Amino acid sequence: MTEKPSLREYLRRYAKGGIPREEMIATISAWDFEEEIHDPLLIEPTSQDNVVSLLNGAVVLGDITYEDAEEILRRKNARR
Repeated sequence: MTEKPSLREYLRRYAKGGIPREEMIATISAWDFEEEIHDPLLIEPTSQDNVVSLLNGAVVLGDITYEDAEEILRRKNARR
């Protein structure tokens, strides 16, 4: 069984300059996202690694721009 790649790690590599912008957008827009688990009884995040909400966090941290996140979601939605 192969383990899924880590979106969190991929975003870190991009932020450090290890991945070109267009490659990052194309790769993440085709990413195999998981459905996010929302449990009202949990205060702490579930630490899921391959969920769309990581894009919001990457924007807040300055790892990607708001425009990058918009383009990723636009391309992702166009694939449906």
